[in-house]
Amino acid sequence: MWEQQSRGLGDVYKRQVIFCYAEKGNEKLLKRNTKDTYNFKINGSQIFFIAFVIFFVSSFIQDTTLAEALNGRFLRLCSYISLPLLLFKIYFMDRWSKKELFVISILILLGMITWRMAHELQLLIIVPFVVGAKNVNFKDIITWYVYLNVILLLTMAIFSLLGIIPNLIYRAAPRPPRYSLGLIYTSSLATHYFYLVLAYCYLRFSKLRWTDYLLIIIGDVIFMMITNTKLDFIATLIVIPVMFIAQRAFRGHKLSEILASFWWMAVPITSSIIIFASYFYDGSNHIMKAVDDLTSGRLGLGHRALTNYDINILGQTIVEHTYGGSKGLKLANQLNGVSHYFFIDSSYIRMFLLWGLLAFILIIVYMTYIAMRSIFRRTFVLAAIILIASLNFMFEPDIIKIIYDPFLLALFATPCFYKIQEEKDK
Repeated sequence: MWEQQSRGLGDVYKRQVIFCYAEKGNEKLLKRNTKDTYNFKINGSQIFFIAFVIFFVSSFIQDTTLAEALNGRFLRLCSYISLPLLLFKIYFMDRWSKKELFVISILILLGMITWRMAHELQLLIIVPFVVGAKNVNFKDIITWYVYLNVILLLTMAIFSLLGIIPNLIYRAAPRPPRYSLGLIYTSSLATHYFYLVLAYCYLRFSKLRWTDYLLIIIGDVIFMMITNTKLDFIATLIVIPVMFIAQRAFRGHKLSEILASFWWMAVPITSSIIIFASYFYDGSNHIMKAVDDLTSGRLGLGHRALTNYDINILGQTIVEHTYGGSKGLKLANQLNGVSHYFFIDSSYIRMFLLWGLLAFILIIVYMTYIAMRSIFRRTFVLAAIILIASLNFMFEPDIIKIIYDPFLLALFATPCFYKIQEEKDK
């Protein structure tokens, strides 16, 4: 009996010792985890994507009818938060030489001046985002872009259909009713789909099949029925043959390589065409009038802008009256709404007049360089995307809005495609 009690006391003692060691072990583990938490290192890519998400969400909401119910100033302040994050990454985390930092600082300063002259937030933020994308995987940027865009578009569409936010409906004969689904204008919805298609093609470039193209066509028809924006509808259809040629060129087909080698000229050519066509537009010319009607009056509006405003080196403020938002819908429904409407839809003409000659030249050269680099590396996908987007730039105003066009961030980001053999090895 005594032996049994002794054994029992011994077992209790052993359990107490083991429990004490376990407690000490847990304390050490807790201290180590706490230490690891405090020593957690944030890399440049994480800072970039924090800035990207903040800016993307706040800028996207500003282009929706939800912004009318929220504080617009608060949304703009949220957009500005991304700027110090990007500057911290550029100046303290990325490895730039002193000469490179000097050039970057000059470009950021020019962006600030142009922003103050034209009152366009995108001009302030675009240089830090382009430079801040250094060493960030470009495929990850496009993936984040797709996820954020799809989630926000679906959220706004559901909110508008439930009546939480206005679903602007534009009625103008002979066109059918056009729906914005929570965005400030119908063409904004169509443009989002157009760039989502380009992003999808980039992510699946080496795997694109006829099923992908069929889905693109079905989606294009659906968005055409909702928004009735024929220019975006046509531009989205053009994606299919251009991507087919780009895929063949990527795989080494000679004829496709020859065709794709000229795509770097797309931006200079399309920008020259729309500026000269708008400047020399004459409503009495039957051919020009037909083109103007086909493009929903873009040539006439461009001619009016080029006639009424001089070219400025660093940009200028231009007062515009659009059909976007609830106020714009009232203007569109007025009998004399057409006469009061004035908006520079062409991205090229906006750059030329609103953002200034210097920004115009820099952006044209920049996008041409990205296309040329894609051709020299024999990947062709970005050259194809810029070719298709350049057609959209002629008639849409969103060339440097990251919520529409994320391909501007490709200069310093780590590319997804390199050479044919490397892609085959992968």
